[in-house]
Amino acid sequence: MKSNNLWHIIWIIGIYAILVSILYLVIIYKVKWEDKDLNTYLYFYECSNNLCTTTEKIDNYYGSIVCKDDKCPYIISRYNNYVVLNDNGIELLYDYKNDKIINDEYISYKFSSSNDLIVQNKAGLYGIISVDGTVIIDPTYDLILDYLSNNIAYMQNGKVGIINTISNININPIYENIILINDKLYGYMEDNYYYIASYDTEVPVNNEKYDYLYSIDGIMLVIKDKKVDILGSNLKSKLVMKVETFYNYQIEKERESLNTYKEGSLLHFSIVNNDQSITNYIYDINNNKLFN
Repeated sequence: MKSNNLWHIIWIIGIYAILVSILYLVIIYKVKWEDKDLNTYLYFYECSNNLCTTTEKIDNYYGSIVCKDDKCPYIISRYNNYVVLNDNGIELLYDYKNDKIINDEYISYKFSSSNDLIVQNKAGLYGIISVDGTVIIDPTYDLILDYLSNNIAYMQNGKVGIINTISNININPIYENIILINDKLYGYMEDNYYYIASYDTEVPVNNEKYDYLYSIDGIMLVIKDKKVDILGSNLKSKLVMKVETFYNYQIEKERESLNTYKEGSLLHFSIVNNDQSITNYIYDINNNKLFN
């Protein structure tokens, strides 16, 4: 009888030991794999028409990517649901809505005016790929600045020119900078001023010279005489009143301070005022409206 009781006690103790072991393993798993900063996820979601990120778990998010060694990737640039990420010094193309790395074969990625990607391979040469990773132009150039309508703005010996991949357009690299506008017009910088020229004639299409020129989807932001204007493809102003500025924007640092970028149909830019304060403007391309 005592022997049966002893085996009964041993059996109960064994069951408890197994349960305690399982509980211990569960706790270790949660601590090691779920709660450690080593496996924190960076979540991608939409907030106020912007792409936002957080390391905290939220219900409404698109994609996520693992952070390593307490370092999370950060966004370099974005087009629709594609983002170029810098992941601990390594760049990659990531589709955050489908939670998928599209391409990580190149050293660097940069969205062009056509929303394809300018990429640099391990040999230091530049080419063009589409957002799905398809190679459009093999990496053969020393440096590509932009790509639009089969036109490549490239640099050689410190100067910029244009070559077309399917036509006989070949503008020698003699300019300080090139802005690809559309399939008919381009901008170039000479003696620190910008001009708008035609591919057909390679000369300016008007008598204007600008302190700054930015173009996206055929819309041009120009600065002249300390005033910002938005031009359509016909070079006509789209604003009722031009925006007053403080700088001439002839110095690179001042041009960078504009922080110009496009998000959807919205063109963002910032202006430094006389009192050194900054005003952020948004131009709605579809509805031709400017607000701040």
